[in-house]
Amino acid sequence: MATYKVLLHVEQRLIAVVVAGDAAVATRFWVCAAPEDPVAGSGWLGCWSIGAGRAITAKSLRRVLGELEMEVGRAGRAGLLGVFLDDHVFVEGWDTWGGGVPAPLAEVLPAEAVADAVSCRSSDDLVERLFDGERRRFEEQGGDRER
Repeated sequence: MATYKVLLHVEQRLIAVVVAGDAAVATRFWVCAAPEDPVAGSGWLGCWSIGAGRAITAKSLRRVLGELEMEVGRAGRAGLLGVFLDDHVFVEGWDTWGGGVPAPLAEVLPAEAVADAVSCRSSDDLVERLFDGERRRFEEQGGDRER
């Protein structure tokens, strides 16, 4: 399971964490929002996934990251208990899981995932690293896939 993170350019200093695969569906992609430094035991502010049967491309992941940055920036708030999303954020074609820790990501806790994720300079950098890594793994297994 590959995990990457990028700082979102929003007032609340939030990050997007992209997870390739989960315990139930190896081909599912996740994008989850979290504070830059989540506390141990906290959940995600929001998670969105696209699973088996719906292909993800570098172009579509860039679009989703851009859309989420805009929507999370609009809905993000800071309160007495920390940062939260004060509105539902939907992404066309993706499943919306809301806050907390979705069951398929039970083993991917925010504080640990953020600490272990590959840090990227930008959304473009994240997409490039993720798809290069996925392509290399596919080629090592004897496949030949285009981006």
